Amino acid sequence: MKKVIYIHGFNSSPRSEKACLTQAFFLSEDCPYELEIAAFLSSPSAAILDLECLIESIGVSNIAGFIGSSLGGFYSLYLHRKFALPAVLINPAMKPYELLQDYLGENENPYTGERYIIESRHMDELRSLDIGDGFTRDQLYLLTQTGDKVLEFQQAVSALPRIKSWIHAGGDHSFQEYSAVLPSIVQFFINFS
Repeated sequence: MKKVIYIHGFNSSPRSEKACLTQAFFLSEDCPYELEIAAFLSSPSAAILDLECLIESIGVSNIAGFIGSSLGGFYSLYLHRKFALPAVLINPAMKPYELLQDYLGENENPYTGERYIIESRHMDELRSLDIGDGFTRDQLYLLTQTGDKVLEFQQAVSALPRIKSWIHAGGDHSFQEYSAVLPSIVQFFINFS
């Protein structure tokens, strides 16, 4: 059975509500994939190294694709380009190197209690992962809500033109009613099997 790798967002964890909802859905008897929820370090270069090691340990041919939320969506775009695998992007951070400027200094992960430092060099690491327009349109699926107060949904819509999209009016950064879109996520991966 192929795996889908779920990549959480900034200051989140594999125990986030969205990760848990995704895992519960993938454990249902109707889902043809196993879900692997990635855990990784907060430094962008270390996170990508952790994710690439996970991909190599599973084997690219055993992976159906990625689901990335927020910063995880940004990482998923990078991995999509590098490994030519489909990706679902949930309220993705398209320019996290701008967004995370406000978090320079010490932070604490509310899920793990981990304390860590965000440095200006991390913004350079994120810039180095930006794929620009180097993506394959039919291998991406954008899920975004217009009421997201953390990220401007228009950034993703503009940066990823003419890809499969589910743009929902209202909502927020957590993607309200996320459970309703899970069947379409699985169907998206099935289309590539």
